[in-house]
Amino acid sequence: MSLLLAGIIMFGGSIVQGTIGFALGMIAVPLLVEAGFSLSQSVALTTLAIGIQVLFGAWKLRAHILWSEVRLAAIVRYLTVPIGVLLLLSVESMDTDSVKRLVGLGVLLGVLLRIIARSETVRELPTAVSAGVFGLSGVLQGLVAMGGPPLVLWMTTRDFRANQARAFTMTLFLLNAPLQVLLLLFLSKTMTVDVLLISLILTPVIYLGTLIGVRIGDRFSKQLLNRVALIVLAVIATNAII
Repeated sequence: MSLLLAGIIMFGGSIVQGTIGFALGMIAVPLLVEAGFSLSQSVALTTLAIGIQVLFGAWKLRAHILWSEVRLAAIVRYLTVPIGVLLLLSVESMDTDSVKRLVGLGVLLGVLLRIIARSETVRELPTAVSAGVFGLSGVLQGLVAMGGPPLVLWMTTRDFRANQARAFTMTLFLLNAPLQVLLLLFLSKTMTVDVLLISLILTPVIYLGTLIGVRIGDRFSKQLLNRVALIVLAVIATNAII
């Protein structure tokens, strides 16, 4: 039953992430916790699934990867993902609903700030601001496998095409997934190899969902992708708070 539920969750999350380049963690972690997995198990299972999913997606979109933009984000996230993992291990005994509500409030605040902000594209942000955003993304990725929202909000200020935006997030998730999974495997008391095997067993399901999502995403314009991304963020954040 756990494998079936995990398969359904990962399939739906892979379609969404393949379409807009993020949100698998935001969808999967809360649902896996509800299905009976611990927070560490849910984060590790989701992180490995994200790694598998974005491997397919990033390869398909490899021609659109902007390595000059990826470099700083990847370095900062490598430094901050471990901080998020340590926070996860320290709050795992707490009420997971409280953690989800806190993350949901932060995401919803970010969406509201973006809506209120000027609609014009800001092509260059100060390096310190970008590094701060990437750092927050890394911490949230390590804590609850939800590092996408800060990246999405940052990308709405850039002149990325739809495929470039999806390739950017997928590449960052792919680069950071091995580090996060290894940290959880060695440090978490509730983490087992069996949990990671579930993701490997579900690889065909994740691949199918990714393929469907990428094809759907190919039909999106940059403007529509931004709107859909913000709507998805707002819905998921509101659901986490409620």
